[in-house]
Amino acid sequence: MKKILTINNTIFYEENNKLFLNKETGGFFVKLEGLGNSVSAFQISQKKTAKDTFANFSLSDTNVKIHDVQRNGDRFLPFLKSFFIIQKEILKNDFVYIFYPGPICQIIALLCIFYRKPFGLYIRGEQGIESKLSQIIVKKAKTIFTISPRFTEKILRSNIHTQTIRPMIGFEESDIILQKKIDFSGKVELLYVGRLVFDKGLFELLDALEVLKTKKFNVHLKLVGGGTDYDALVSYVKQKKLDENVTFFGMISDKATLINIYKMSDIFVLPTYHEGFPRVLYEAMMMHMPILTTFVGSIGYLMKDNSNCLELVPKNNESIVNQVERLINDSDLAQKLADRGLNTITSYLEDKKVNHAEQLDQFIKKFL
Repeated sequence: MKKILTINNTIFYEENNKLFLNKETGGFFVKLEGLGNSVSAFQISQKKTAKDTFANFSLSDTNVKIHDVQRNGDRFLPFLKSFFIIQKEILKNDFVYIFYPGPICQIIALLCIFYRKPFGLYIRGEQGIESKLSQIIVKKAKTIFTISPRFTEKILRSNIHTQTIRPMIGFEESDIILQKKIDFSGKVELLYVGRLVFDKGLFELLDALEVLKTKKFNVHLKLVGGGTDYDALVSYVKQKKLDENVTFFGMISDKATLINIYKMSDIFVLPTYHEGFPRVLYEAMMMHMPILTTFVGSIGYLMKDNSNCLELVPKNNESIVNQVERLINDSDLAQKLADRGLNTITSYLEDKKVNHAEQLDQFIKKFL
């Protein structure tokens, strides 16, 4: 049995003496444990609030060993305390697996290098990955997993032990909607799924919705998720007098409920500023939806303008208005985008039957 220390790059959330994180990451830890490994997890924790609905998986109800440092207002002292605690945990484990990037994650990777402890990286996003410090860490990692083939191609130049994971999504091939007729004859339902934060472009999305309403388009927006800007978005909806045009669903953990929302929606919209490759695009393609998205990060690897989606300009509500209008006025185009999106995701998943935990476990059993 190998002892694996995992380092998530987002904090744990404490509620009723239990620690929570997002469902996909929690499921990964549990699967890794179920493959015969002794898994522990380390991160800073803080009190869960009503805005933190995305943290809906109780890590405390699993067999994963948890090491956390509580943050109670002060940010420096928990960080300093973590620096000393984590060194003991690094030395006690056989392998350290780090979700990257993130400031704490960088420090832990450097400690692994210092102590000559084998470590791997799960690279989830593009921010800071080109820095000199990140390049040192990437080169020293024993293995690297990325969220998209484009990231893998880029990082292979620095570390040949890099591969792409199967998307960490809750949907399976059996959930794919093979037949769907696009019809915009009634109310057009726009859908966004993800964190409710400023840099997802949601305020621009609301500005676009206001313009579409002024132009007499019968449109409605569904926002699924939670986040730090939830209250600000609710206030913005009221300010724009869009109460009847927007529904907040909060975070949805139940797969059947989420799939039903996808089924009852017409156009998926993702006006994000920066990403790795967001899992919601995989979901939207599996749900056979026409997609509007920005091409930041590695989105452009799978998503092709005028083929399986329409491209949005980041931070530009006019772009959203134009592309929504274009689809509503051309249902044949929308059908083509949805059909080709379906073909994209089915082809992409065809050779990715092994999940993230299984991929990591195979590496550890072979090389450690």
